[in-house]
This record gives sequence, C-alpha cells and structure tokens, in this order.
Amino acid sequence: MNLLLVEPSELRTDGTCAISDRRAQHLRAVLGVEVGSTIRAGVLGGAAGTADVIVIEGDTITLRLNLGAMPAPLDVELLLAVPRPKVITRTIEIAASFAVKRIDLTNAWRVDKSYLKSPRLDPAALALAARFGAEQGATTHIPDITVHERLMALLDERFPGPGGLRLIAHPTAPPIEQVVTKLEPTVLAIGPEGGWIERELDTFIERGFQPVSLGAPILRVEAAVASSLGQLLLLRRLRA
Repeated sequence: MNLLLVEPSELRTDGTCAISDRRAQHLRAVLGVEVGSTIRAGVLGGAAGTADVIVIEGDTITLRLNLGAMPAPLDVELLLAVPRPKVITRTIEIAASFAVKRIDLTNAWRVDKSYLKSPRLDPAALALAARFGAEQGATTHIPDITVHERLMALLDERFPGPGGLRLIAHPTAPPIEQVVTKLEPTVLAIGPEGGWIERELDTFIERGFQPVSLGAPILRVEAAVASSLGQLLLLRRLRA
C-alpha cells in the first residue's frame, strides 16, 4: 500500500478519520506506524496528501488528513478482451495503478466463453482489484469498469465512427512511438492472448483504431497492459 485511501464518508468535519479494517492492520504490521507517524493518504476520488497518526487504540487507528491537490488520472481508456480468470484481478490492479480513466472488458472470438462466468468479473471483485491497484499506484482515481458480452455491441455503443486517438495493439504494426505524436485523450485496445482475429481487427480499423506494436516480444495480457501503459506514459512525458 503506497497510498492510504479513505472513503469520503469516513472523513470527519475536523479532517480526521478512524480505520480498523485491513488498512489499519497493514499500517501496523507492514508499515509499523505509531502515534506521530506520517503516511501518504488520499480521499477516494478526491484530493491526496498526507495523514498523521494521532491515536492508536486497540485495532483502531485515528488519523488527521492534510490534503492538497487531486491527482490527475492518465487520459487513457483501456478496452481489454477478457483475460484468463486467474489473471483478471492482477490485470485490473495493473491498469488501475496507472490511473486509467476507464476499463471496458469485452468478449471476443478467442475469449473462452467460460471466462465471462468467472466470479472475478463480479462488480465487487473488480472494484476491489481496482482499489488495490490505486493503492499501489498512489492515485485516488478508480476507473469505471464495465463488462461487455458482445464486442460489436460495445463498438457500436461507444465508437460508432472515427474520432480521437484510438490504438489497437498488434504485433506486426508500426511501433507505438511512430503513431502517438501528440498529447490527446487515448483509447487503447488489447486483445486476448491469441490475438484479435482478422475480422475484429478490420472492424476496429473501420472505427478509427490505429494498429501499433509494443516491441518485438509477444506478451501475455497482463504484461501487455503494463508495457503499453508504461510506453504511453513515457510518450506523454516526452511530448509534453
């Protein structure tokens, strides 16, 4: 946990809050806090700053928050073919740690239909994974996450025609740095480990998505998410 996140409802009018759940346990067992300690903290969906430990009583830790500005999310939306159930949680955590604005999880031709029945796609499970990712990435932003059973319905709803910077990861495409030449809101589509089929790729291109490659290696989904978001973050710094 690199940032303690508190719910807006937990914050009292005097700027203090009391926690006694897994967060308090982490502060004591892992960070070894004591009265007078200062940690990084923020309000979910709001400002970030620090928190001073003012009282430790039993399992409860009371903190006083000193908040500053709200961290800006990464202006990237992720469109992701549903990965294998055992990596869904880790993939969401990775994406959320980069503070992406939104995640759309979708069915695709090479997605095993049983994946869509995984309990790891339950809204509560996805929300918890996103929160863990935000704590790791030290951001107060939690992305909106939606699961779609049909890729075409998703594309028709959100991308009826060309517009904005839309990218689709594809191993034989031009390098991402040749396509991303300026700062602008970005949508990035990453397929299943078997890749998008040709018909899906053509449909994305018709909707204004530009194929890009992330480099020579062929990556698993969770590695592709980390690599692509890391490259986009670097390119945004270089183009700023």
